[in-house]
Amino acid sequence: TEGLIPYNPVSEAVINKKLMQEYSKDDDLDDDFLTYEEVRIFLGIVEEHPLYEVFYTTLFFGLRREEMLGLKWSAIDFKNKTIKINHTVTKGTTVNRLNSTKTEASKRDYPLTDEQINMFRHIKKQESDNRKLFGNCYIENNYIFKHEDGTPYYPDYPSKELHKIIVNNPNLPQNTNFRSLRRSCVSILVHEGMDIKSIQKWVGHKDLDTTLRIYAKVKDKEAKMVISTGLNDVIKLKQYDDD
Repeated sequence: TEGLIPYNPVSEAVINKKLMQEYSKDDDLDDDFLTYEEVRIFLGIVEEHPLYEVFYTTLFFGLRREEMLGLKWSAIDFKNKTIKINHTVTKGTTVNRLNSTKTEASKRDYPLTDEQINMFRHIKKQESDNRKLFGNCYIENNYIFKHEDGTPYYPDYPSKELHKIIVNNPNLPQNTNFRSLRRSCVSILVHEGMDIKSIQKWVGHKDLDTTLRIYAKVKDKEAKMVISTGLNDVIKLKQYDDD
């Protein structure tokens, strides 16, 4: 015989989604992060965008999308200038709003600068103005980031808005997505010379391996940029006349 079988022997197999996610997590660590300079460019581009504070907060604290969407006013201590990550918003077949984080390591507190306190006070004032504007049509809830009428952001909304920005700015890496902002925080911390363990705690990675993988890719990317710049100074390209 030719060793052929007339049917697919695994066609009835049930995929264990938990195991699939566990063994495919390396695919989630592509080089889709912004460098130190690209972050500066990006923040300049989005400065007047309605989601500027969303992008800034995600970048600065290295938040997951579900953590950013889950930020509530109760998480901010204006007096002691701290913010607590302890609530998430995820999307499956339905939108889930949970008083929990992805892992225990994801539960973390951050200090807030005076400038960040002012930013959140500004957002709170906007919310108050919108509440008056929409009157009894305003949707009351404790979430920080939401639409003008109080409706909490649907999980895909900030991702789609970011995609529009990236497509319209070809000078930014076109594989940038919302996860990239979290990894870009790691990129900046590596650029600033922070140690691996501090970076892991800042962004809430469960295990050090995840931080190390991103760290290595950031270092590799930076090293190649240095080499490229050095070679460009030595191996000169001829000048081309414009058409």
